[in-house]
Amino acid sequence: MSDADGPYRAPRPGRSDTGDSKTWADDSKAWADTKDAHRLIAEALSRLVAADPTIPPHPYLSRHLAQHAARGEVLDDAHVPLAVLPWESSANVRTLLRQSDAVSAARRQEWLEAWARIEPFIGGAGPDSRLTSLHLAHHAATRPRTPLDPSAARVSGSRITPLWSDWTAQDNVLAVSETRLESLTRTTTTDGRSLLVSGDNHGTIRMWEPHGVPAMAPLHTYGGAVQHLLPLPGDLLLSAGTDGSVRVWHLTRGQLLAEPVHRPGTWVSALTLFAAKDASEVVLVAHSDGRLGALDPVTFRPVDTPLPSLDPAPALLSGVSLGGAEGMALAVAQGRRVRVWDPRRADGYTHEHEHEGAVRALVDLAAPGRYALCDDSGYIGFRDASTGRETAVAPAPPAGPAIALTALTVAGRAAVASGGSDHTLRVWDARTGAAIGGPLEGHTAPPVALTTLPGTSRELPAPAGQELLAPAGQEVLVSAGADHTLRRWKPGGPGVGAGRAVRRPVTAAALFGPGSTAGAPLIAVADESGTALWDTGTGRPVPLPTGHATVTAFASTLVRGEPLLVTAHSDAGVQLWSLDRGAHAAPARLAGLLGHSLPVRSMAAFPHDGRTLLVTGGADGTVRLWDLDRVCALACREDHLLSVRDVAVLDTAQGPRIVSAGTDGTVRLWDPVTLRPVGAPLHCEQRVVNAVAAVPLDEPDGAALVASGGEDGTIRLWDPGTGRPVGRRLDIGDGPVAALAFFRTATGRPCLAATGPGGTIHVWDTDTGSYLLRIVTGSPLGALDVLDARQPGGPHLAHPVLLAAGVAGVCVFDIRMEGR
Repeated sequence: MSDADGPYRAPRPGRSDTGDSKTWADDSKAWADTKDAHRLIAEALSRLVAADPTIPPHPYLSRHLAQHAARGEVLDDAHVPLAVLPWESSANVRTLLRQSDAVSAARRQEWLEAWARIEPFIGGAGPDSRLTSLHLAHHAATRPRTPLDPSAARVSGSRITPLWSDWTAQDNVLAVSETRLESLTRTTTTDGRSLLVSGDNHGTIRMWEPHGVPAMAPLHTYGGAVQHLLPLPGDLLLSAGTDGSVRVWHLTRGQLLAEPVHRPGTWVSALTLFAAKDASEVVLVAHSDGRLGALDPVTFRPVDTPLPSLDPAPALLSGVSLGGAEGMALAVAQGRRVRVWDPRRADGYTHEHEHEGAVRALVDLAAPGRYALCDDSGYIGFRDASTGRETAVAPAPPAGPAIALTALTVAGRAAVASGGSDHTLRVWDARTGAAIGGPLEGHTAPPVALTTLPGTSRELPAPAGQELLAPAGQEVLVSAGADHTLRRWKPGGPGVGAGRAVRRPVTAAALFGPGSTAGAPLIAVADESGTALWDTGTGRPVPLPTGHATVTAFASTLVRGEPLLVTAHSDAGVQLWSLDRGAHAAPARLAGLLGHSLPVRSMAAFPHDGRTLLVTGGADGTVRLWDLDRVCALACREDHLLSVRDVAVLDTAQGPRIVSAGTDGTVRLWDPVTLRPVGAPLHCEQRVVNAVAAVPLDEPDGAALVASGGEDGTIRLWDPGTGRPVGRRLDIGDGPVAALAFFRTATGRPCLAATGPGGTIHVWDTDTGSYLLRIVTGSPLGALDVLDARQPGGPHLAHPVLLAAGVAGVCVFDIRMEGR
């Protein structure tokens, strides 16, 4: 039976459904209420789901079972079992969980919650990729820092067995857009609904329910990027952007009403409401050439009203309420200069001030006569509109300036939220400039637009169609990111629904082993708070006293039979540690290697001619070779321009070759004795080359290949002998390639794994170039490492073990591609 055959009707208890032509709507009258009907339907449908998740359920189950369970207040793992989730097609589970949070708090929802974390990112992945991703997400959420329990590890159809994880990803994604989001606002419709409205770089406007479901059909401007949105009463919306036009829309009708402004060759730099004292409210429109105009917000005709003079340059505008009946002043930013215009004064501009960097955003505050701004220097300041006096300054964010601001209230205090170029959001007290809570992390690209939603009380039922957001009076922050996501946040705390503090992003991670348990790998993990070694067999950590400098890279090897760990640090130093001290003793520091002037980004150790060598690639643009037996430097090359992003070692018929990749877009090969170049550089045409991997071939006369992963999101295979590419480009399709890892399956199948800020691990067969698997984590990844079952001298593993690390932490799993 297909969906086209009509809705599946569950048989009523105690009655045959044969010949019964009644619909569910008719049958439900015999039950106590609609909720009871949906509960019985969900119970009946859940019994039709096969226990094996590789067996596809009926399409009606995959699309509607979760909804029936939610409406029947039985949304749990028993009524929406694991086996249906890899086939789930409504893309609505996370929304249903949020809407039924208060009702279902006591129900077991482990698999449902795991699915909700990856659902926004799963896209068109096949069932085996969906099941594998779900398996990993469930393990990460339910068994953090716990050793493998073989009796509960396998899930039929999953391509992995999770071994260990320390993963704290947030669950705050409202929606994922196929296009880059440029603007965001909130509106309240005439029937009382709160809606989010976003504009994108393709000229499309979309409306969203507060829980992330599309509210109605999108609106198409057929113009440039929509960079400004201004809601008006009566379900009206103004949009403007890079095509120089202002358009008027009726949101609930989905109708374009007018285009009152059309100036080709310019773009709209600001769109805001303004009301002078004793004057009617007008819409101000500023263009990139400095032209400023006013529109009537009802007729949308030009208004002849006093306006300030602008320089012939793009301007940012913000009306600043002066309180009571005093009307507004107008804050104007053009480049580094900010001026405040007060229409009550005959001399116009009351004051001006210059900033170190170009101003990126202006926003009116809840406190009368006050506004906030941010600039390219990292400054976030608060000022008095009447005097120009600086009333407070926020501490400069540690990594990059703010590029977006919005005003909000936190616990009754006027505050400002900022979105930074470092991908984080921060909340600041408007009176003191002090931070409220910690940074809000999760975006994989800068948040470019911010708005707020009103909170509702958990003690009272939410309005129909609205989710429970936060206590009444506590606004929820919503951000639109250049990573194509809409996310929600609770100011002063982690993402709404996260429940756990955000783990510090991993700066370096690596696999080696075995540990104290036979065959169980060791994991080295570093973040800004410290470094530890974890035994996946026991789940116990071993401290690594690396000091205050953050670890930026790991390598491991044997030197004269002694296991050695190498750590690179943010102070550009490299340290050597002995691991030959027992299962749970802290490693002993042996020596340091000095030479790099900036931090090392990648290292690789390898044996050659009876010695153990180490190659390091640094942000200073150098490739350096070290002898670990004698603890001395051997050679240094400065051929790369700017930074060296990755290094690897390639085994060839002529012996090992060092491979390095850099910001200059080249891959270079080096002789391991002299560190002289071997052949000409490979110009990869991938912009920056972030990652390289050696791809050995099984054939005795076959040449090993080099894989390069680029900023453009592609992977290319190269023949180092000829300098020519081999096969077609492989495209990960979700952003830059940050890391590569080659492995062979237990049956010898050659595979290449790639990942990046998109948070998905992609696996290809390097012989055929065929795409094999997607493992979706929903959080940015920056590192991959592998222990291959066929590596000489490695631990005895039945299957290769893969490590993935990034913003949310670390996960380790074996991977099983057999049967594909």
